[in-house]
Amino acid sequence: MSLPLPWPVSAVNEQFVRDFVKFTSYTEGRDKLYRVTQYASRFLLWYFTRYGGPDTTVQKVQQLEAAVTTSRKLFRMFRSMEFAQRAVDALQQTDDIQRFLTLIGFTGKALWLLIDHLVWLGRTKICDVDIKKWGQRSAWYWLVALLSLTLNDLRKIQLLTRQAEALKREGLMKSNQGVELKRDMHKARLGLMVNLSDVWIPVSVLGYVSKGLGSMGGVIASVTAIHLVWNKNVHGK
Repeated sequence: MSLPLPWPVSAVNEQFVRDFVKFTSYTEGRDKLYRVTQYASRFLLWYFTRYGGPDTTVQKVQQLEAAVTTSRKLFRMFRSMEFAQRAVDALQQTDDIQRFLTLIGFTGKALWLLIDHLVWLGRTKICDVDIKKWGQRSAWYWLVALLSLTLNDLRKIQLLTRQAEALKREGLMKSNQGVELKRDMHKARLGLMVNLSDVWIPVSVLGYVSKGLGSMGGVIASVTAIHLVWNKNVHGK
């Protein structure tokens, strides 16, 4: 016979369920969950390939990874247009360095996804594509994009740090402006962690590091992104 949960525990669980439902109601939230599943599966496959594992488990993980990867590729179809638009929007930024790095970053992401769509068409035999050649090009565009966005995150943190120092001199760090600045700094640091961790994925695709390191970078980036999206969509921060 099961006993009822204490009221505080039940309330916490109910609130988490409500928050989780709200989180998954957003396309962005669901994609982050699929992404962490994808790269966790890839890490397990790398581990099993290197150290061995039960055949039935390996087969199930392979099927899971293939299914999630295919779903995400379809899920991202035409998203290259979104990145192209964000590259155009970057021209409105006032800081020259940020404008340049953001433009390169989102242009690279648009090209990466556009070529990735082409590779997917080749894998599904819809059209004849040199998958290896275009896959390498896609990885290079992605790498350049992530490096540019990583540098942009560092620039953003630098500018926010300068603003924080100015507020400290004026004794305004406890004001609403100071609180907002701290929140922006926290988001900027998490954004840096996401892009810096993601860098290892195209680096591993290009063969410079192991697939295990690349997939682990994907897991770290995905978990961090889930935290960011959760705060934005669930808590409105």
